[in-house]
Amino acid sequence: MTRPPQPIRLGARHKRTLYAVFLVLWGSGALWLLFHYFLRVAGEFGDAAHPLEAWWLRLHGLAGFAALVAVGSVLPVHARRAWQLDRNRRSGLAMKAWLLWLAATGYALYYFASEANDAWLPLAHWIAGLALPLAGLLHVRLGRRRPARASPRRKPAHLA
Repeated sequence: MTRPPQPIRLGARHKRTLYAVFLVLWGSGALWLLFHYFLRVAGEFGDAAHPLEAWWLRLHGLAGFAALVAVGSVLPVHARRAWQLDRNRRSGLAMKAWLLWLAATGYALYYFASEANDAWLPLAHWIAGLALPLAGLLHVRLGRRRPARASPRRKPAHLA
């Protein structure tokens, strides 16, 4: 007995969950940047971190773990089926690479941050993270396009 082919499109609940996870992930990262650089508070010895800054970073780390689970939920059916049908491969591979970059740089920021990489590592993560919604939107828009149909071959006029 053969099983019917799996759809590429995500179910409504799955899609809402993915969007919610990535909204919390992006929002907490953006809020951490805002609080870290623009909402400092006066401390006993000059400017100090805003009390909420650490909480935004904690939420961002938690959302990062949730995002790893969310991405893992997409790979077995959605990504595999799209690959089999040769649909949206370039933007799908770009999304995988983008998310892998964010996971790797986030991990490096937590475990390997040092003066040696302080000039480039945070920027590499923040720029890619802030741009992630645009990459995701592009992937979704490209995926919603109708596949190009092969035009029927026409016989030359003298053979018709």
